[in-house]
Formats: sequence, C-alpha cells, structure tokens
Amino acid sequence: MKNNERYIGQGGITVITEIDPARDIQELYILLNHIGDNINTTPVIDFAGMKGLHFCRWFIIEGLKDVSGNAFPSSLVYAAYYDGSEEEHLMELLDKCRDSINMIYSYCKGFPSGTGTTDSSIIHYFKKHMSKNQLLWPAYRGGTVEQILGEQKVRDAIQTYLNQRQAANKLEGLTDEEIKAGIIHYIQSDPSLKWALKQRAQPSFGWNFIYYFKLVTKLLLIVLLLPVLIVFFIPIWWLLLSRIFEKRDDKKRKQIVRTKTITDLLNKEDRVFMNQLTIYGSINKPYWYRLTTLKIGLWIFSLNGTYRSNKGKLSGIETIHFANWSLFNKGKNVMFLSNYDGAWQVYLSEFIDRSAMAMNLTFGTTANYPKTKRLLWEGAFDEQAFKTVVRNNQYPSQVFYSTYPYITMKNILNNSKIRKGLDGSSKESVSDWLKRL
Repeated sequence: MKNNERYIGQGGITVITEIDPARDIQELYILLNHIGDNINTTPVIDFAGMKGLHFCRWFIIEGLKDVSGNAFPSSLVYAAYYDGSEEEHLMELLDKCRDSINMIYSYCKGFPSGTGTTDSSIIHYFKKHMSKNQLLWPAYRGGTVEQILGEQKVRDAIQTYLNQRQAANKLEGLTDEEIKAGIIHYIQSDPSLKWALKQRAQPSFGWNFIYYFKLVTKLLLIVLLLPVLIVFFIPIWWLLLSRIFEKRDDKKRKQIVRTKTITDLLNKEDRVFMNQLTIYGSINKPYWYRLTTLKIGLWIFSLNGTYRSNKGKLSGIETIHFANWSLFNKGKNVMFLSNYDGAWQVYLSEFIDRSAMAMNLTFGTTANYPKTKRLLWEGAFDEQAFKTVVRNNQYPSQVFYSTYPYITMKNILNNSKIRKGLDGSSKESVSDWLKRL
C-alpha cells in the first residue's frame, strides 16, 4: 500500500482542444460513443491499467456562444481526477492509452502526429490546452485509488469472515472485544490484507507548512481587506451594483422552460450507481462584474473545500467524489463538472437544500439563470426553475469512466473508519466500530 509509506494527494485537469473543422465531427462522436458504450463490457481503452486514475471523461462542445451570440469553435474536452502530479497522470495516460489518444486527437487542431512524435511533445500539447481550475474539490483528501479499493476489499473480507463464523455458530457468547480481536487476527494472517493494520501516511512537515502557510496568508489578506469590504464591497458591489445588474437582467428575462430534449442525457445516466454532471454556460454581461463576482465566490468556496470540507462532505453533502469549475473561451464561458452517487434528482435537491446561496453566487453569473436577489437569494431556492436551467445547460459526456463505480462516498468514509479501527487510530468504542460492519 503506497500511501502507507507516503502521503499522496489528488489532482485534476481539464484540457480543451479545438476540433479541426476539416475533419468530420460526426466521426468523432461515433468514436467517443463507441468507447463510452463499451467501457463496462469490452473496453476500448485500458483505463483499468491506470492505477492512479479515479475518474475521467471526454465530451464535445459544439454550437456554444457567448451572451452576444458570437459562436466559438467546436472543442473536445478531457477532464480527469487522479492521484499524484499532473505530469504523472499524463505519462500514465500515454503509457496505457497511446494508440487511442492518437486516434481521438487526430480530430483536433495542432495535435503532434507522425512517427517521430514523442511523449513529451504530446504532454506539452495537453499542458498548453489546459484550462485552469478556478476551484478543484477532491472529497477525500489523501484517499488514493489504491486505498479506496483496498479498504473495500478489507471490509468485504471481514464480512465474509463474520458470515462464516456466524454460520458455524462461533460468535455466540463472545464479547465485542473478543469478536474484534478475532477480526484483527484474521486480517493479520492474510498477507494481502495485513497492510490495513498499519496507519496510512500523513502529510510531511514540509507539506503541512506550505498548506497552512497558504491558509494563514489568505486569512491575513481577508483581515487586511476588511475595511475595504465594509466600506466598498458590501454597500457598493453587493447591495448597489448587484441590484442594478439584476434589474437589467430582469428586463430581458424570458420564461424558464425546457429548451431541449434530455434523451441523450438520460441514456448516459444511471448505467451504474454513480453519475457525472457536465454543465457549461455563458457568463452574463458586464463581464468585469460577473467574472469578478464568480471568481470571488469560487475563491471563498475553495477555502472551505481545501481546509474544511476535505473529509468526504461538501457543505454536508456526502455524495460528491470530485468537482471543479473552469473558465474558458477567454472568460466568456464557464464549466462545472462533478462526479456523484445516486440519481440526478436527489443530487440536485441536496444542492438546493444545503447550498442554494452558493449556487446563486456562482451559477447566478450565467445567462438564463432563475432570477436572483442581492446575489444570494431567490435563484436556486426556486427548485423547479433551477433544475430546468441545469438540464438546459447540461450536456452528455460521450465517455465517462469510474475506477470504482459501485463504491459510494458513504462506503469510502465507512471503510476508512473500519480501517482506523484495525490500525488503532479510531476513537470509537468497539461496539460502535462493529456496527459499521
């Protein structure tokens, strides 16, 4: 178990490349849909060989415009969430999927090709077309693919052991402490499981120093800017300007109705217990105000995600695995991607119940969003209007891959606590620990 020896963080990239107008985009749709439709049957790409990959997706952006009606070129997006560094992920991607990468990106402008093409030139191409993550949120900090799969294996093995003992009537009369001791002995005796008796590695001193130095710096910045916030931001930016631009939006606001069929979306959803959400839309004018508001909101949320909501729950929501926001097309468009457990309706309802104001502060900067008031109120509180707008701006991913499609975020958190009961780091009573099995 690698992260028993060293702490490994999680990252994410969003690569946006322009599709060559000389190529037939329908051929690319067919290729990607073929890959996506065969992921769980006869895989075309060796995703499973990528040991550091949590999730990835490819999707085509076609016919996107800004709020003035200016069209942007069709693009291909690759988004992935992984363990380790960006460089490590790209090297692993090429190592396991080089032929497929060449095939897919032959449809994109400027992709290096030919017999003399090197891995470094392809990696340079990907890095050149990366869109900066304005906010990247991994739900479980330090939770590697190896650990998630390994802890599920441990939990399943313990359950099998207990079932066998129960069937043989060998648990009768034992105390909770004796049952747990038997489990630990069972884990200790299996070479493929005994790693779970050792605590996973914690971040190094250097990592913690940088991590908390950034937090202190950001908090000091907030303190230093507090007079400006009180004198300028709250009365002018929040109360005055927000109302002026909201009224301007109201004058040209149209009734919120379903504007497109969702058949393609439904065909891609609920194939496994886990789903993905892909949304992109146009930033409203004036750009200077909307973009600044969006970036401020995402900066605030990134503080929460980085320093508080890093143990499996985002504002109390424990169905999200990864999520990120990116700006593209020179800040005229915004993209939100997430990977979540369960059904779409339940997922959106959780956001409304727990994070409606956050949705207003971010999604509220985009065109055709439900009417907001003072940036934070109304908007997403209108559940049906909010869900309709999300569907209107949601697009299918032709390819979506999850390394652990049947391990939910609740499973991951529960398995982690079971493992802590084995390695001695749990503060739960033995009785409470056994209830997790």
